[in-house]
Amino acid sequence: MNQLPGTELTWLQRALQVLALRLRHEVALTRALRGDGRQEGFLGLLLSADEAEAMLAEASGRLRASGTAASAAALDELEQQLEAWIGQSEDPFCQVVRALGLDAEETQLLLLACAPSLDARYGSAYGYLNDDMARRHLTPELALRLLGPREAGLPALRTMLGAADRLAGSGVLLPADGTPWIQAAIRPDLQLLDRLLGLRPAPTGLRIGWRPPADAASPAQPHVWEAAEMPDGQGARRALAAAGAAGVQLLAPEDFTTGAQQLPVAITSALREARLDGLLPVLRGFDDLPPAVLQHLAAALRPPVVVLCANPVAWQDARLAAVPAPEPLSRSDTLDGLLAGRRADSPALRGWLERLLRLDPLVLGGLLAADPDAQQLRREIRERLGRPLEHLADRLASDYTLEDLVVPARTGTALRELVDWHATGPTVRDAWGFGAVFGRGSGTTALFKGPSGTGKTMAAAALGNALQLPVFRVNLAGLVSKYIGETEKNLDRLFEAADGSDVVLFFDEADAIFGKRSEVHDAHDRYANLETAYLLQRIERHAGLSILASNLHQNIDDAFVRRLDAVIEFPAPAPAARQEIWQRLHLGRAPLAPDVDLDLLSERFELTGGEIRNCALAAAHLAAAEGTGITMATLMRAVARELAKAGKPIRRNDFGEHYATARTGLEV
Repeated sequence: MNQLPGTELTWLQRALQVLALRLRHEVALTRALRGDGRQEGFLGLLLSADEAEAMLAEASGRLRASGTAASAAALDELEQQLEAWIGQSEDPFCQVVRALGLDAEETQLLLLACAPSLDARYGSAYGYLNDDMARRHLTPELALRLLGPREAGLPALRTMLGAADRLAGSGVLLPADGTPWIQAAIRPDLQLLDRLLGLRPAPTGLRIGWRPPADAASPAQPHVWEAAEMPDGQGARRALAAAGAAGVQLLAPEDFTTGAQQLPVAITSALREARLDGLLPVLRGFDDLPPAVLQHLAAALRPPVVVLCANPVAWQDARLAAVPAPEPLSRSDTLDGLLAGRRADSPALRGWLERLLRLDPLVLGGLLAADPDAQQLRREIRERLGRPLEHLADRLASDYTLEDLVVPARTGTALRELVDWHATGPTVRDAWGFGAVFGRGSGTTALFKGPSGTGKTMAAAALGNALQLPVFRVNLAGLVSKYIGETEKNLDRLFEAADGSDVVLFFDEADAIFGKRSEVHDAHDRYANLETAYLLQRIERHAGLSILASNLHQNIDDAFVRRLDAVIEFPAPAPAARQEIWQRLHLGRAPLAPDVDLDLLSERFELTGGEIRNCALAAAHLAAAEGTGITMATLMRAVARELAKAGKPIRRNDFGEHYATARTGLEV
């Protein structure tokens, strides 16, 4: 029931009215002690005792009594009624109180701390009672006065606001530091404040909705598990069974933007919100935190919570219990368990699921809980696989397919064979044992050779779409450093991120570093050769697909070429291929003049696919600027500019009647 019996008010609204009566008692008492002639002021802000009483009388609504406030007996009766209805009311405030297991005094303290954030009148009254209008918040000193007589007094309040208590320990109330404790500000966590008002806080981390066994028991203290010993997400499923929660909420460092010093407070808040939603909080990815921050964070954890980590020693030092790793299941068994009650509609769909399962089984569980369609699965998998590389390489985002490529038949066949090669790698290397027999790694390496603009980058993007994998273009020039050892460190960061992400690495202009190994004349030559050898080793150990693109393939060392799984040539397009690329002008909505002769353009100008694309776009911009459709003249001007850009001659015989127009703006 949202409304209290006999009223049109929620529990929280009535509780604030009762609090207003309690504050009127305190204002009257304070007025008597200070005298009638005194006003409280700060930087021009004034509040008299009469103004404070009138404001609180308004806040108390219909709960009026003769004199300045209701009698103490009447107040006690109202507060007892509120306390009795906490267990039955559906008011969000009462729901939070029940979920946190707060007693009557803790509930009252929470209400006192939240009141100034819910109604500015209470903040003004607090400023009057604090004898300082700059402190319009609850303080321990004021809380002692408003909570009434207590057996233990100040020690009991210290306990209620201590790190081990349900309020401060769960991040519900945030006592300020740096001032005398008795005058410190006590404010509510903003996420909790939203929840008290019935608003759902924005979720932190990823939420997964697996249902655990009905007889699962909640752990009595935080647990730590070694992620390295939990293949295929068995640790997460065991965590669910141990907690008896409706699911898990994964919390990783990237979910928090706060600094290292504030991290424990932010995580404490996130853990509390997860538990209020009936989710088991699972921390992972925090292994790289400084030991001091890690131990401070561990000390702030409250059960139930599970920590997944590669090395639990630091967590165990903070007195977290280590749980033995569960027996591993095969990937097929795990996927079958996650797919229970759902259909894998096609081999391709199951392949996407297996790929995401290999990378992140917990993410897969959450994704399946949302019952996505195949397109959603594809988007989510590509996003998750590429996330670790976002700051180390550039993502190639396109919808190109292998059918979109205008390449010779042998090139297209080689690309499709490369897709099959990489897709069948696990079967050939692992199931059939050829990896051990021939000593090959688990990855695939290919070289794309050909002039600039022949479609190598487009082909890499199309391969990624065919394999359902994100493609990242690696700028080798940005990784190579003049300082000894820095290049290797940069490469290590790149491949460590890639090894855990199952992505396609596209090394553009690879001959810059994969060139023929030079004779050693000095230390610089020797070190350059070491860098090349190191990069070759890292590529061979990379489990994914690596594509090297070279405009000058004759510069690449023959010893390296022998290590490649495929060498695919992208020659300059023949006239028929150029015509097919020019014909794509018809796919746009720009008007084409009748005099446009795409056959002539294909025959006369030996342009690559990239150059034809540039010409088409340039002609479209010229036509749009002139307010006309694309004409042969605008196309000729665009071709002339592309030739001039490449340093190629502009011959009168090629341009014919459009020669003078084509040279417009190119004369010195």
